[in-house]
Amino acid sequence: MRHTHQYFLGVTVAVCVRYLPRNLMLFLGNILGCFAFYVLRIRRKQVFENLRFAFGNQKSDIELSRIARGIYKNLGKTLLEFLQLPRMNGTRIRRIVDTSELCKMDSILKEGKGAILLGAHFGNWELLGAAFGLGGYPINVIGRLSDNRRIGHTIDRYRGLVGMKVIQKNSSVKKVLRALSKNELVAILMDQNTRKDMVFADFFGRSAATAKGVAVFALRTGAPVVPAFIVREGKYHKILIGNPIYAHSSENSDNDIQKYTAQFSKVIESYIRQYPDQWFWLHNRWKTQPKNKSNK
Repeated sequence: MRHTHQYFLGVTVAVCVRYLPRNLMLFLGNILGCFAFYVLRIRRKQVFENLRFAFGNQKSDIELSRIARGIYKNLGKTLLEFLQLPRMNGTRIRRIVDTSELCKMDSILKEGKGAILLGAHFGNWELLGAAFGLGGYPINVIGRLSDNRRIGHTIDRYRGLVGMKVIQKNSSVKKVLRALSKNELVAILMDQNTRKDMVFADFFGRSAATAKGVAVFALRTGAPVVPAFIVREGKYHKILIGNPIYAHSSENSDNDIQKYTAQFSKVIESYIRQYPDQWFWLHNRWKTQPKNKSNK
């Protein structure tokens, strides 16, 4: 019953937000973020702990507070932008997103091996996927179905409306390999703590349990790994496409996986350092630690 109430409340809000003028929607997203930061204080303690650990003495308390407020404002606007995805098309997305760097993918896909898009919960990551899909690129995204199945299916339907094909985590391996063999894109966000199929990689100077799937798929298929991020710039967004990274196998596969996972993790860190208010700091990225090692 609780899930049913959540679903109908979510649908009602989504319909109301869908047709709002963009400026009003962004204004409300800003208010929503401030409300979550100042009033609800959702995971605020975790955010400041993460920021202080990551930046130490590099940033003052005033700077960290500014970054923290920006994080919540970005998330508020990201949520409402996602609810407007059903109205999005190629023309509309180009009005709000600078997609000029997407053309870098053309030469990469000419190699015929597909590509793995290395991403994170950064900027409006859902709008990034929409830009690829509406731009005519065959994009698959790895997702996890919500505990509320009806809401989860609605989220996946929204993604499908803008050209994203969703691959659920529990059935991802064969589908990822099939997509790459068809010269398609597979977007994987590898910036969250995990306890399965992982290795420990340095992230802001501390060991972080990191999914090894990107490295495994790259080594197995030869598909290039392409950093793909979207940055919020005021009312608009800009897509940033990094240089492709090619994983080369050696006789020690475990070492290869460790090496490339660490490299990919550092790429994500580099973008977060440039735009610290655009990452999802609410998550306890360092929750899982190596055995016999302190969390501090």
